[in-house]
Amino acid sequence: MWFQNALTDRLNLEWPILQAPMGAVATPVLAASVSNAGGLGAMGMWGFSAEEAERRVADFRQQSGGSLNVNYPLWEDPGDLTDVAMPMRERVQALYDIKNLGTLPMPEAPDGVINSDHLAMLQDTKPEVVSFHFGLPDRETIRAIKAAGIFVLCSATTVAEARMLEASGVDCVIAQGTEAGGHRGTFSGVDIGMQPSLFALLPQVVDAVSVPVIAAGGIADGRAIAAAFMLGASGVQLGTAFLRCEEAAISDTYRAALDAVEDTSTIVTSVVSGRPARLIVNKLIEDLSRPGAEPLPFPAQLSLTFSLEETDDQDFMGLYAGQSAALTREMSAADLIRTLAAETSERLRAFD
Repeated sequence: MWFQNALTDRLNLEWPILQAPMGAVATPVLAASVSNAGGLGAMGMWGFSAEEAERRVADFRQQSGGSLNVNYPLWEDPGDLTDVAMPMRERVQALYDIKNLGTLPMPEAPDGVINSDHLAMLQDTKPEVVSFHFGLPDRETIRAIKAAGIFVLCSATTVAEARMLEASGVDCVIAQGTEAGGHRGTFSGVDIGMQPSLFALLPQVVDAVSVPVIAAGGIADGRAIAAAFMLGASGVQLGTAFLRCEEAAISDTYRAALDAVEDTSTIVTSVVSGRPARLIVNKLIEDLSRPGAEPLPFPAQLSLTFSLEETDDQDFMGLYAGQSAALTREMSAADLIRTLAAETSERLRAFD
């Protein structure tokens, strides 16, 4: 059976279908709905204190006895930002002026590490999975997490990154193709133009590492899931497909934008957050992408553009989405898991 393998056995899953963490968009309700339907629910912990993260895990546990993936993006301290990227700040201020948001705040770049409080929270709550984006923490932290019996995942955008992750002790690699919505998981400095699409990347990663590989990027229905498994994946991770679920914490404006996307509606750009990410093209991206202004380092750039979310104006919001957004469907997370599983089984039966 395509849905039974070492990964599903280890994580106690009915279906090897993972919901992407997606920061605060992935609520405990969404994660619990996915896990209760047999998949792997996930929540991002970016921007949450250890106490807030612990409450999110507890909220999930109250709603589900299934497995949970807790995610952390990691980044280096960008240093003093006092006089950095002034032309970009002027462009963002112009957008603030249009929307009457006042004076642009000073950019902020909080720590992008797992501190001792978060590590203690993980050791205490023991989520079944901890995943990372933008690379891994230090080896001592990885050893402490694994010593607690927690399964470790991390994203790779190239074969070389996948090999580095395996050498660093991950239990499973997420192969993230260029089709994926949201932030690129790259941590080796490789240019986006050199990163492969999923179905070029996936079989090469499968051949390069001995740990299980999860396919991510542009997967929205059973056809793509079946293709991923035929190319050697042990699981799939979907993000954009879950944005239209009723449990996802996005605005009606965001949902309307997803309803209108086409295959050419998205672009990978650093101007919204300071790191390459795939979003729906709008005025925000067009204005900030004009030549002559470089974005601030991640996440300082995001600390400036994030306030534009308050406008609830589709032209000024950061609308993260993958290239298959037009294939997504509006339904509950549980119904989506069941639909994806049924579609995949039907597609694979055609090759029996």
